[in-house]
Amino acid sequence: MAEEGVLPMRDEFPRWYRVVDVGENRARLDARWKGVSSLVDAADVGIIDTMLAVLVKTRTQPDADTMAELRGHFKAADDLFEMSNNDRELEVLCGAALATVLEGTDDVAAKAALATSIALFAGVRRTDFPYDFDAAAEAAIARISERRRTRPALPRLGQVGRFGVDSDTIEKLKQGVTHETVVAAINVVAAQANAAARDMTVKAGAAIQAMEHFAAIQDEELQLLWWLFGGRSKKLDMPFADVPADAQPIILASELADATQFMPGPESVKPILSRAGLKERKKTGVAAAVNACDAELLREFVEGVEPAPLVRPLHFAIHRKLEAGDDTSWAANWSAVTGIGAEAALPGIELGNLFYRERLGLKFGE
Repeated sequence: MAEEGVLPMRDEFPRWYRVVDVGENRARLDARWKGVSSLVDAADVGIIDTMLAVLVKTRTQPDADTMAELRGHFKAADDLFEMSNNDRELEVLCGAALATVLEGTDDVAAKAALATSIALFAGVRRTDFPYDFDAAAEAAIARISERRRTRPALPRLGQVGRFGVDSDTIEKLKQGVTHETVVAAINVVAAQANAAARDMTVKAGAAIQAMEHFAAIQDEELQLLWWLFGGRSKKLDMPFADVPADAQPIILASELADATQFMPGPESVKPILSRAGLKERKKTGVAAAVNACDAELLREFVEGVEPAPLVRPLHFAIHRKLEAGDDTSWAANWSAVTGIGAEAALPGIELGNLFYRERLGLKFGE
């Protein structure tokens, strides 16, 4: 039985943790899981990014204070937990926590799924952990999107309650109708009426809120379809087909993200991008996509955006391109920091999908 406030231990966790503790110390295992549960409960954008940094092991790592805060969840569960020189153990614990977060259905799970997908960059970056985070992230995005875009089953008002006077009050009335007994009977009925009215108000409010949310979802999807049907880039004021081919993944994905109002976006993002012209087979280089965009537009994309090589590698590429001021010198530095090859190329639709998710991460991240 799980300790109160602690999530039930995952079946895989003992096997995962065996990599760093072959002795299978049950007390230690329970303490480590308690730390994992604490980390899952506290998960926010910052913690998710830190866990991904530990798992992906990019060149740029979180600072000492951030890592101490991360380790603190496990130190609080077991005072013997080491606060340094246990990187592999921390990696395993972060993997267990992230896998658990990705199974949720709330905003945190949606943000974690978007960030995980971006960080792994279509399989270019990997983790040393026996779990398919990329597949889990895709499944989470599809699951959460479907759940949030399904027509709501409205709560029924049902029977609002039966009105009547309790037996004690009835007995008093039988003994004689007085001012006090009549007031008591009226108060009993009034209390029942107030309770029924509150119940109706709550149920009606929930129904209205659910319908308003569903209507807003439909409005969003209608705008996406009008954008696709119109076939015209708003940013460049030209038909999709006239947008430079290499720039399409960034331009069209950004416009699709602008029209998205609910995280993590519709499950049909790839089909929409495909109909807009992004190709499944034709690959586009990251450097070529960035270089194909006008500098003024690139500045618009990164204005006020902090560089984040792990969870915004494409925006980080834009930062580097603008800093360098040319089309060639920035790619090598970008590659060294992100761990993604300077010549990296992805199918246009994959590159567009990743930039779309980066834009959503910025839009809903805080």
